[in-house]
Amino acid sequence: MNITLQSARVVANFGATLAVTPLQDATATANPPSGEAIRVEQAVPLKKLPLLVAGDLVELERDANLGSCRIMKLEKRASVLERNDGRRGMKALAANLTHLAIVSAAPPGIDTLLIDQFCLAAHRAGIDALVVINKADLLSDLEREEAESILAVYRRMGYASVLVNAKSEQGIEALQRELVQRAVTFVGASGVGKSSIIGALLPDLEVRTGAISAATGQGSHTTTVTCWYEFEHTDGVGALIDSPGVRQYSVAHLEPVDVRTGYREIREAAESCRFSDCSHRVEPGCHVQSCVESGEIAAWRYSNYCKLLDAESL
Repeated sequence: MNITLQSARVVANFGATLAVTPLQDATATANPPSGEAIRVEQAVPLKKLPLLVAGDLVELERDANLGSCRIMKLEKRASVLERNDGRRGMKALAANLTHLAIVSAAPPGIDTLLIDQFCLAAHRAGIDALVVINKADLLSDLEREEAESILAVYRRMGYASVLVNAKSEQGIEALQRELVQRAVTFVGASGVGKSSIIGALLPDLEVRTGAISAATGQGSHTTTVTCWYEFEHTDGVGALIDSPGVRQYSVAHLEPVDVRTGYREIREAAESCRFSDCSHRVEPGCHVQSCVESGEIAAWRYSNYCKLLDAESL
């Protein structure tokens, strides 16, 4: 028997079969020469394995005689992004992400409350957040100043933040630099231009989806599943996950504890509060409220915190 074992990454899951890329090919195929096919293969998982998702690292068993690949093992995930699937509980959407790229834009409007909710969701998933404001060309001078002020607050919190215009590709180079050595998926409200940003980052997207379709025979289904794409930048390699499911990702499953622990600046300031169980609302000796009054904590961030804390179910 001519059987070998090989490490690979799941590129997409079509149910009975999966599209995978051998790991040693990952860097080489991240940005292939024009016209060169991206190496993607079809593999079948063992039935005993849990649901495998884009981004998962797996062990392949390759049978050269049969020309087949089986997925034998799922490697430990560094992170997993999940959503509430109703009665079925939490369902994995993507694995081994490092960041949620949270997109907002005006129009429809820079919604800091929604951005904060996604930052909390990232915290819950054990990953970081990257804040992106799109459609910079549509901002007036005053609106641009406000957008830059919002991004500056998130940067102070340690969140990478970028102002872009996906259509003209203004700011896309800066965004690419932020994605180097990171694996991200884009989330945000409808109409903010997530697909346009992905298109600017992956101008050869049709070639990539074509390679997956050719390897799996799934044809048009490729555009309706979660896919992992790698790209090469002069500073290194990055990856993004394009997923209809992630684009509709809900933060409805957040709990009050996520709010209390997910606001970085509030969590840090809370260490100096008089009471260990301080809600930062009415208690005397609240250091968080003092920081808001002094401007150390942005008033709008604190206001969002209060709104989310008041909600029994977000």
